Amino acid sequence: MSSMNDRDLALETLMLALRSEASLVPADGRIGFLRARVHAGLLPFGERLACEQDFKPAAVELHSAGLMGPDYKALEGKYALVLLLPERQKQQTLADLARGIDLLEEGGKLVVCLHNDWGAKRYEKLLAELAGEVGSISKSHCRVFWAQKTRMLQPDLMTEWLTFAQSKQIVEGRFWSRPGLFSWDEIDDGSRLLTEQLPDRVHGSVADLGAGWGFLSDFMLRKFSAIRSLDVYEADRIALECAKKNLAAAAPGAKVRYHWDDVTAGVGSGKFDYVVMNAPFHEGRRPDPMLGLRFIEAAANALKPGGELWLVANRHLPYEKLLQATSATSEIVIQSGSFKVLRGVREERPLESRGIRLSNLKEVVH
Repeated sequence: MSSMNDRDLALETLMLALRSEASLVPADGRIGFLRARVHAGLLPFGERLACEQDFKPAAVELHSAGLMGPDYKALEGKYALVLLLPERQKQQTLADLARGIDLLEEGGKLVVCLHNDWGAKRYEKLLAELAGEVGSISKSHCRVFWAQKTRMLQPDLMTEWLTFAQSKQIVEGRFWSRPGLFSWDEIDDGSRLLTEQLPDRVHGSVADLGAGWGFLSDFMLRKFSAIRSLDVYEADRIALECAKKNLAAAAPGAKVRYHWDDVTAGVGSGKFDYVVMNAPFHEGRRPDPMLGLRFIEAAANALKPGGELWLVANRHLPYEKLLQATSATSEIVIQSGSFKVLRGVREERPLESRGIRLSNLKEVVH
């Protein structure tokens, strides 16, 4: 398991604990999995298992494995067992711990697994503050810990932690956001730099890829009256819900479409006059430059001939060669601090006719 990333290790260790600690899995009753991921060990639970996942690529994998339906569905009702693989942000994790306990029937168990580098011991102690006695095992640089829902539960603390999962007007007093989202409590410097460089000619059909809670989209709707339609793409369902709130205030009469989609799987071909993006380059805590490259390929495909791609990225990311390969013209518009803004203009020929595909993106870059 040494080659796995932190999240995969946590999942594998969680499933190992369920196999080795017989007392963790009830003989009957419903099982819920918050922030669920695919694992073969889940299949024997059959119809007892309900999975919840806000991140679209993981949701698609769960659906393909027969562990979740095609549409998002939140866990509801009470469960004998709730499993949880938390993410990295503290307040988000506290909210998840509280929700996991809240979803339990009396006497039910919440079982959590985190990589040690993600603060596993700290969250084990915090769960003990919330629920009382906690059991744990440690293996493969991860920690599995669990608590039972009993009268030892601290309801006031649970209520406090649950509020962290509520979106609020946090950023500049007007943007809806919540802990756990990218740059959840401030405007990202890269996105702000991109807004300062976008030309006044932005018009027609526009897309924001990886829109987060909607800062770039909000800016464009307020700034460019010639925008006919705006398509907002985001893989994080919670971020997309915040974007809907934010953009309703930005331009209530605009034609805005929202897509809970994995951009790396493509967003169509020849649809947009302009595409803007602040592409992600991390999967969990691990830098993954290929993620941004797939965003660029999706954007290049999605543009109409002559359409323009505008993106901001960290200066060290190797995007220029792919942008040159997918564009009739491309340029570095500005480099400022740790960021750069890039622009590319779509060629007439489709990418496939030039042999540019996901399978050889590394060759294009290197």
